Amino acid sequence: MIQSSLDKRLAMWEKYCLRHCFTVPEGFSLPKNDELLASSSTIQDALADPDVDAELDSLRNKLTLVGAETDKLNSELKELERQSASSGHCAGLINEALQLYEDTSVQDMFQEMMQTATELRVKMKKLKTRQAEKMEHERAERIHNSLTDYFTVNPKKGLSNAKLDDLHEFLAELKKM
Repeated sequence: MIQSSLDKRLAMWEKYCLRHCFTVPEGFSLPKNDELLASSSTIQDALADPDVDAELDSLRNKLTLVGAETDKLNSELKELERQSASSGHCAGLINEALQLYEDTSVQDMFQEMMQTATELRVKMKKLKTRQAEKMEHERAERIHNSLTDYFTVNPKKGLSNAKLDDLHEFLAELKKM
């Protein structure tokens, strides 16, 4: 039953294909044997023609030259792209630097730095002045202390009763200061 149904459908398909797929349009005819031989000999003559061969060789050479020039132009294009990328990177860095320079916060920071430097100079001067005053005060105090030591040797007569070694020591102390 299945087989008969299949056979029936395949027969219908075969008829459809013969009517629609394999029909030759009206007015169409196959070339005769002589015409077929003539056209094939024309094709063979064209294939064996030296002018055509020379033209093909010329075209191949031109194609090779164009290919070489294309390679050269491609390499130049790649180099230009690299240079363009490098120039773009440099331009970006310069723009960034200009933006920082033009930015008002940079100017404010510079002014603040100048003000801080001025304050630092003033404080350094004050510190040096205080250190100099302190050293002068210590020097005066040492002189006073050494004089007091020498005067206490003999409070009634002062230095007149001091020994020569003590006087030399006193002079050395004064010269150090």
